[in-house]
Amino acid sequence: MSFFEQLAAGFASALDGYGILIRAGGVAWGIIGGAIPGISGAVAMALALPFTYALDAPTALVMLAGVWAGANYGGSIPAILMRIPGTPASAPCLLDGYELAKQGRAAKALGISLICGTIGGLISIFVLIALVVPLGEIVVRFGSPEVFALALFGLTLIAGLSGPSFLKGIASGFFGLLLTTVGLDSLTGSMRFTFGRADLLTGVDTISVMIGLFAVSEMFFLIAHPARPAGTVVGTATTEFPTLRELREVGRATFIGTIVGLIVGIMPGAGATASSFVAYNEARRWSKRPELFGKGSLEGVAAPETANNAVQGGDLVPTLALGIPGSNSAAIILAALILHGIMPGPFLLTKNPELVYTLFAGLILVNLLMIPVGLVILRLCLMAMKLDPPVLIASVLSLIVIGTYAGDLFLLNPIQALVFGVIGYGMRIWGFSAAATVLGLVLGVLAESEMRRSLIISHGDWSIFLTRPISATLLFLTLGVLVYPALMTALRRWRSRRVAAAPAAK
Repeated sequence: MSFFEQLAAGFASALDGYGILIRAGGVAWGIIGGAIPGISGAVAMALALPFTYALDAPTALVMLAGVWAGANYGGSIPAILMRIPGTPASAPCLLDGYELAKQGRAAKALGISLICGTIGGLISIFVLIALVVPLGEIVVRFGSPEVFALALFGLTLIAGLSGPSFLKGIASGFFGLLLTTVGLDSLTGSMRFTFGRADLLTGVDTISVMIGLFAVSEMFFLIAHPARPAGTVVGTATTEFPTLRELREVGRATFIGTIVGLIVGIMPGAGATASSFVAYNEARRWSKRPELFGKGSLEGVAAPETANNAVQGGDLVPTLALGIPGSNSAAIILAALILHGIMPGPFLLTKNPELVYTLFAGLILVNLLMIPVGLVILRLCLMAMKLDPPVLIASVLSLIVIGTYAGDLFLLNPIQALVFGVIGYGMRIWGFSAAATVLGLVLGVLAESEMRRSLIISHGDWSIFLTRPISATLLFLTLGVLVYPALMTALRRWRSRRVAAAPAAK
């Protein structure tokens, strides 16, 4: 089938009757989760993940994408009304959104956030469709050595960008790789690190690990750090759409936010938070009225919120085309594929085109659903924002235990979630990266299987990875990512010694 025929078939599948309700529910939960301080988009997606067991793969993926998109908007609600960012990416929005709320224009600020965010999200999905299909045609030529080198490059790149400490990022990624070795060997059937326990033959449960590292650890952090800034809801619980004149006024900021979101989204490890701050600064730089920023500028709301939503499409480009997730949320999308028996990687588009095209259509629909669902759900978000932290924590932990157990009716799953919640909390306190661990867990199976297949093809000759141009290039890029931080550290030390020696020489 042609591209347009496959996309039309994707829309037909995405417009299935009950599927629309599930996707709308995903968007609604994402908005509520984003509006509750402490429940980020990734946490909201992780909480929804166990409930996708009963769904088919396309519906599950689009529902999770709806949670992701909804959380991007939901984070701006407490930022505008209470000066409390619901998600880290909504922090720039409060600089002008709260000022507008104090001026009695909270409804207008919420309308700008909703409409501009939807515009940025839709444009990013069209760019995603335009980029993924050609990339999919290129990577279909990859063999096992190229896929292994790509997975290794992705893991190293994400680990290197995942935090202030490069070594801790690498260590976190290798911890995820270590977790993939638990259970039966996929090629020989031998038992590895099961310690004689039959319930570990299938390995650690990916979903439970992700929920533990993201959601449970976040709840433990809220328990250990209960301080929460007091805020008073300013303005009325309504949304007022911007006029055409106001949309023209924020057009430049919306354009800047879209471009920044797409570029930053495609860069693995950068994320929505970075894109929001960069878009805010660039919008102020190019604005005709930069003096209004920080005092209640509509452009100051439009730019970061557009970038925040545009990240989704950019983020999914390497995720779908190459199997390299660029953020926690994208890693959860890949985990959902594994949950439904679909191996993520560079061949996803060629082996499961109907799934990918249904996801394309579903992403367009969930971004369109943002407007009606965002209007209806606002008052419920205000109620959720006022939940006492103990009630919120108890509710979320109960949901985690029920969700992880209900998927397989396996008691070990909620225990794993709680154990990895403790590990995730420790990683957060000591500066390790839970995101890099998840990357290792998701990409580890692919990297190991393709490496061993390559060695079987070459009869144990490791030079197969260096004699093929694409795999050799990717391995050299991986080496560059590993060496670059050490070179930069040595360069900074040399410069500091040179500066310190200059006065002595005089």
